[in-house]
Amino acid sequence: MKKSTLFLIILLTTCVFLCVSPVCTQADFTSAQVKDISGRAYEPALIELLDGATESIVISMYNISLGTKTRNPVRLLLNDLLEARARNVSVTLYLNTRFRDVDKEKVRLIENPELKRLEDAGCVIHLMPANRRLHDKLIIVDSRYVVEGSTNWSISALRDNFESATLIDSPRLAKIKLLRLELLPVSTKPQIKQLPRPLYTENIAETIDIPKTLLEDRRYFSQMLTRQDERSMDLYLIVLAHSQAINEKEFFIDLESMGISLGMPDSWSDTALRRQVIKSLKKLRSNYDLIGVQFFYGKDAWIELMDIPGDSFSVSSGLIKPNLDTECSMRLKFLLMIKAFLKANGEKIDSMSTSELAKRFNVHWTTINSALCELRELEGSR
Repeated sequence: MKKSTLFLIILLTTCVFLCVSPVCTQADFTSAQVKDISGRAYEPALIELLDGATESIVISMYNISLGTKTRNPVRLLLNDLLEARARNVSVTLYLNTRFRDVDKEKVRLIENPELKRLEDAGCVIHLMPANRRLHDKLIIVDSRYVVEGSTNWSISALRDNFESATLIDSPRLAKIKLLRLELLPVSTKPQIKQLPRPLYTENIAETIDIPKTLLEDRRYFSQMLTRQDERSMDLYLIVLAHSQAINEKEFFIDLESMGISLGMPDSWSDTALRRQVIKSLKKLRSNYDLIGVQFFYGKDAWIELMDIPGDSFSVSSGLIKPNLDTECSMRLKFLLMIKAFLKANGEKIDSMSTSELAKRFNVHWTTINSALCELRELEGSR
């Protein structure tokens, strides 16, 4: 067979394969509600989103040009960001710093005093290194709404140009976009004003639903107690409570805020807080197989809670909230969970001996005995 004929057969076979093979599988697609907001529809739709934001606004933008007039559409959008900060909505901006000559303007945000106003309000600013170009025109609101298209934040784009833009209601797509931004090789401008860190022990439900397996299986809480690994237990309970509060199994956590939530001194540096939380997260992943976690240099951590089969029981979230009056030891927390577990089963802790409790929940009887003494002291002081 001639080489030319063989080459033609291979070429035709490849073409047929490419024609019948789908470029993407069904699993690659994300369901969403979609709305076209091209042209002049972009600005009012975006204003409505920014004004209605309750949790977070994330913007990744190639060019934000303010113009020379005091009141113009770009400055009004930036003012919406300041108003969002006043409502305690987190605002994060990823900004390009490398421009073509035709795009260079003296009124770009990265060279304007308006940038400091945003920083002073507590906005987090990430800058793309000058040797890389960020060409996004992307806004994500409340980890749900995604706005993407060709529209920069400039007067010409908002008022004159023919621009294409789409509003997408899809928490899953928002999650994918946010994860991509977390991986960008950006630097972080220091915040001029440090706002109080939100605690993960705030705004959670009065009870936490805990899988019974965590108490019954010696690989989990009983092993933590035996190893005196109190921080891992506390961290998991806080992560579990946060997951139930936001109704998500996968989410980002702020490592510094988590450190403060765990009772670490707020006088510690961010690096020290992050180091300790990362250490405990790695234990939860490697030693106990309770979470999946991804770390990003100098940024938040991405958490995935592993599914634990079986029934659950409810325990008071006061177990993980700091109490200035009463210090709750690890063994007492363990016993309080046992008490709630038994109550959910229609049993009473008083009806069981110390040795029975120890055997059932995989710890030494002296641990149970000491915890029972603490419990009696606690109940007697109330």
